[in-house]
Amino acid sequence: MLERTQLYDWHKAHGDVVDFAGWEMPVRFSDIREEHMAVRESVGIFDTSHMRRFFISGPQAVVFLQTLTTYNVSKLGVNEGHYSTCLNERGGIMDDLMLYRVGEYEFIWITNAGNGPKIWAHLSSHAKRYDVKVEDKSKQISMIAVQGPRALDLLSKMAGQDVAELPRFSCHRLKMAGVDAYLCRTGYTGEAGGEVLVMDTPLTDAGKKKAIWFWEELLKQGAEFGVKPCGLGARDSTRLEAGLVLYGHELDEDTSPIEAKIPYAVKFKVEPHYIGFDVVKSHKDGAVRKTRIGLVMVDKGIPREHYPVLLGGNEIGMVTSGGMSPILNNGIALAYVRPDSVAVGDLVEVDIKGRLRRAKVTEWPFYDTSLFGEGRTARYGN
Repeated sequence: MLERTQLYDWHKAHGDVVDFAGWEMPVRFSDIREEHMAVRESVGIFDTSHMRRFFISGPQAVVFLQTLTTYNVSKLGVNEGHYSTCLNERGGIMDDLMLYRVGEYEFIWITNAGNGPKIWAHLSSHAKRYDVKVEDKSKQISMIAVQGPRALDLLSKMAGQDVAELPRFSCHRLKMAGVDAYLCRTGYTGEAGGEVLVMDTPLTDAGKKKAIWFWEELLKQGAEFGVKPCGLGARDSTRLEAGLVLYGHELDEDTSPIEAKIPYAVKFKVEPHYIGFDVVKSHKDGAVRKTRIGLVMVDKGIPREHYPVLLGGNEIGMVTSGGMSPILNNGIALAYVRPDSVAVGDLVEVDIKGRLRRAKVTEWPFYDTSLFGEGRTARYGN
């Protein structure tokens, strides 16, 4: 049986609901392109309650988490967060995650929906050797992402304070529209904004009602900023345009963070060493088996997952994510190729249903960062 978030009833009444990683989730509420552009030009809100929220606490929480994740946990201050990965013994990625320190010995681990059971079992198994407590609070807390150049205006209005003053990657507990919440200054679109953990919203009639009220309050208070509810379609297109990785596409248990070109998720001056440390260190020193690249189509065509990438008539890799960029009005893709086979600016070919179409190797994000994305002035119009 498919799982549902606290906001399912609203989604069913207003959007197109599909099966996603075992969940009934909205793929869109209007036109995916319109939702995408709302995130790039104003503000969009996404239900991310299907993601898992694990709370880790106890006097050995830091050493426990350092054993399992690749960033430097001890460097996190209270109310700070970072992006990290959890590896297997081969250095492959079990999942990518956000980790927030919300107390001296208390952390929140946000993990992907599809990997939730695997990571829960992994955490529970290793926790037996440490003085820590691991709790799955996913079904007690709903989660909503608010993203776009007007997102901070909307979040500030809801919080009654200027949340632009809260640093990126921070996580603070505060009241939003009178509701107890954690505001995490993070996202998955390349834009400014935050992710709101709405506390005390269990999967009961009362909990669902509270979560839906908060969602509708975002829409009500965000009307002046052009807010739109957004589905999975716009979530995927915005993350692809930003060049962000997706588990099951760019990330899996046979791919290391170095191969995935997310070195910012990895630190090597850590104690104790995390699981997979030696393999990832060897990859950093040049022993990678593949590398991630960005592609922009030169010829007409939309690259899709599993399409071969060729150079000089020889296959050198495979597309992992692809689609049409609403900003560029052109096909874009992420792909893995053999190490040192191509460089930025090179032309390759993508086999699109038996037809070879030229594409240029490029850096990401795919858009002009002076016009779109987090790098813009935080406040719209300033």
